Order: sequence, then C-alpha cells, then structure tokens
Amino acid sequence: MTKLEKLYQSIANFKELGLALNQEMLQKADNLEEELIKNEVIPRLTGSIEPIITQIQRPIVLVVDYVPGEPLSVRLTRKRVITDDTATKEYTLAPKAKEPEKKSHKTITSAPKAPWTGLVVTYPDGKVINNKYAYESLIQVVEKAGVEKVAQLGLKQVGLDFISKTRDDFYNQHELPGGYLIVTHSATIKKKQQIEEISKKPGLGLKVEVV
Repeated sequence: MTKLEKLYQSIANFKELGLALNQEMLQKADNLEEELIKNEVIPRLTGSIEPIITQIQRPIVLVVDYVPGEPLSVRLTRKRVITDDTATKEYTLAPKAKEPEKKSHKTITSAPKAPWTGLVVTYPDGKVINNKYAYESLIQVVEKAGVEKVAQLGLKQVGLDFISKTRDDFYNQHELPGGYLIVTHSATIKKKQQIEEISKKPGLGLKVEVV
C-alpha cells in the first residue's frame, strides 16, 4: 500500500468516525497527489501524447478533468488563458533522452483496467433508466423517488450522509434539487446496493442490474 493509499484509508476512517479533517491532513493529501502527477502521470504523458500532438501546428490548450467514479473528460480550447493563476500549477513535459536500444526478453504489461460498468434500473411499469454512467442512473433514481424522501432514509456513504445539504471538504458530491448534495464516491456495485436500499424502503419494486 502506497503512502497515498494509506492516507486515503486514514481519511475514510476519520469520516466513518464523524471526525473533522485537519488542514495538515488535507495538505498532505494535496502534496502526495501532486507527487503522483509529477512522477507518474506527467512522464507517461510525455511518452504517449507528445509524439502525436506535435503533428498539430497551432497552439491549443487541453484540460483534463478527472472526478473519481466518473468518466475522464478532456476539453480543448485555443485561448491560452487561465482565469486564476493562483489555483493552477504548470508542469512541463520534459523531452526524453533517446537511449540506445537494448535487446531484452522481458515483456512489459500494464496493470489490467477494471471493465466499464453501468446500471440498468427497471420500474414495475416497464420504465427503464439506462444512462451511460452509473452515477447518472443513481441520481435519476433519487430524483424520481424524491430527494427529500431519500434523504430521510438516513443512508450513509464513506461516513457521510448519502444526501445532505452539507458540502464535504474531501469527497465528491453532485448537486440535487432543493439545495441537496449526493455523495457519488463509490463503485458501481455500491451504487446498485444504494438503489436497492432506496427501492426497498418506499416499496418501489425496482430491478437493478450491473451491465
């Protein structure tokens, strides 16, 4: 387990116990995440993206937007403007020095990625919710069941109220009608269980499948 993974586990334990995170812990998470980006992500970008993107002969800016549990998105703009310099950091993709070719019998394989999964939710009347991403289906089920009603069920996720009006300082939340927020920091199978719990208490009779 890496230092970052251990820190995430500690943060999860704090949340489960209802303890507030101190500034030192949040800063440590920032530092370890940035180390991972500088030492792992940036070097891989240099080796994979740079040889291809140099075919483009005009300036562009690519913005990678990553939210845990949601699809990775990349936005493109031709305006070389960052609205808030104090909130951003620049990392230079240093060109790799060419190394002499070495004969090797070793085969390098990347770690297997978990397959993409979504949720199909079927109502007794035949209505089907089948969004591309699991978190979208979860949110739609919650809104259809009634945000306030689901909030009253008192469900928990990573030590937080599943639905509340309190913005968390660490985990990702999505906005819902009425000023509510929903915690979407979970695997697809957990989202399935949450929908089943929502279905069971009001008696909605939903059928939920992971696809």
